Amino acid sequence: MSDPKKRMTVAELEETPEYQRLTPKQKLFIATYCDGGLSTGRYDAVAATLTAYKCKTPEVARIMSYSVMANIRIVAVLNRHFATEPIEEFLTMLDRAINNKKLTMAQLGALQLRCQILNLGNRLPNKAKILRPDVVADAKAKPKKSIEPKPVTPSKKPKDTNFKF
Repeated sequence: MSDPKKRMTVAELEETPEYQRLTPKQKLFIATYCDGGLSTGRYDAVAATLTAYKCKTPEVARIMSYSVMANIRIVAVLNRHFATEPIEEFLTMLDRAINNKKLTMAQLGALQLRCQILNLGNRLPNKAKILRPDVVADAKAKPKKSIEPKPVTPSKKPKDTNFKF
């Protein structure tokens, strides 16, 4: 992430609006996680989950720690703790949205708005650098097929309607 000297302490985090939005259990998780990381140099999400959520076993805490660490409020506070740049935070959110199979139009619109507000549209990396080289090579090698409309042919001709009276 960033230089350990720039990391915020729990006391500093407590004053941030991101921290104020947390539930009491989330606050305890953040305090345990960040204090442990600052004192030992090792951030342990499982130990913090065991402490904050009173899990019965370490295995339950390990499984639960994945959802806790993915919580948007927890991520926001940890971004402040690690002094993450807005572009890094946005790219992380964008990556999560790309992997989300149930992304809604509202979520997509929110991402676009955030990108505009942070003025990140011109700072995003080149698309070709993000994609794997084999994907880029495949895309260049296979030209896109143009779809031509099929000619319309009447399926049945109308019967002869010449009536003689």
